[in-house]
Amino acid sequence: MKRTSLAVPAVAVLLVAGCSGEGRRTPAAPAAVASSPTPERLTLQVAAREFHKFVNNDDVSRAGGDERLALNWVSDGQVSLTAAEYRKAVYLGDPVPRYTYAAPTLYVPKLSDTTYPQWFVAVAERTVRPVEGEEPDKDAKDSERTSIMAFARRSPESPWRLSVGTLLAPKAKSPRIAVDPEGYAKALTVDESSLLIKPKSVAGIQAAIAEEGPESVPADLMKPGPGTTGYFTETRQIRKQAGKESLAYDVVFPPPLYPVFPLATEDGGALVLYALGRDAVTLAKGERDRPPIPHDAAHLLDTLILGREVRVTSMLQFAAYVPVKVKGDKVQPKADVVGIDGAVTRADAPEKVP
Repeated sequence: MKRTSLAVPAVAVLLVAGCSGEGRRTPAAPAAVASSPTPERLTLQVAAREFHKFVNNDDVSRAGGDERLALNWVSDGQVSLTAAEYRKAVYLGDPVPRYTYAAPTLYVPKLSDTTYPQWFVAVAERTVRPVEGEEPDKDAKDSERTSIMAFARRSPESPWRLSVGTLLAPKAKSPRIAVDPEGYAKALTVDESSLLIKPKSVAGIQAAIAEEGPESVPADLMKPGPGTTGYFTETRQIRKQAGKESLAYDVVFPPPLYPVFPLATEDGGALVLYALGRDAVTLAKGERDRPPIPHDAAHLLDTLILGREVRVTSMLQFAAYVPVKVKGDKVQPKADVVGIDGAVTRADAPEKVP
């Protein structure tokens, strides 16, 4: 894969103020209106600059524990994930995790200057920085992982922000992205019909499998694993245990209305980056019973559990390989979730059950 790491010089802007003489009555001239800046074309150099800008700004925010500053550099599903991460650190009394990134591999599509949102994908090795004064824990979970990130700009005036950030699953291989001789990738439309699953439908198909399991009709389209049937198995186990404790448990996976980022692969398929929600409800069956405080959501509950119900919302971020449709009698490969990340982002304990 081609690695791009380019330095971009800073641009100085000079503002010149005009002066008018006194003592003369002259017709008032119309105030000069600043013209809109010419939209900057998305290039490999721009992508490299914006990736490094994000990494630097994100680290400054994390070093200072400044959630408000950190939210300036993210959008879509990353907003709730970032806010929850900072809130968890405060709750636990821990510093916000900080990361270092190796030189990224940038996949920059050739998009029209008038097409928005503009976007690109960066793949980089990410390492958790040790807390100051402590020895690095090389055996810590997720201390070294491959990060897959989609950055987007909604309009010519909008800043670049991180929209999707996920981690390559253990033992998974990132598909080879198609790159032209100039180093640019090929973006696909969300309605691309040559693929086994249209990019815009990947989240919905995955949600159906996560909710209905390996016997569902969509299960023929995606490989079993942690990001599909794994969720179904987990739900079934939690529901079984909940029943023993006089609790009812249910979960759904709603696809949010966030951007989907599909890149063409060398074999005619696609790497698709997208988000998926997860809403879980635990209900105490007895009128006077109370459900336990979920371990992974304690930092998000504003009050004690006074009612019979707890609702927990998660934001999940994925990267999936979607193969091209095969013709004839050839065996059709299934789509595969290769990147998984996410966290609990909201928890509520209403006093009354609707």
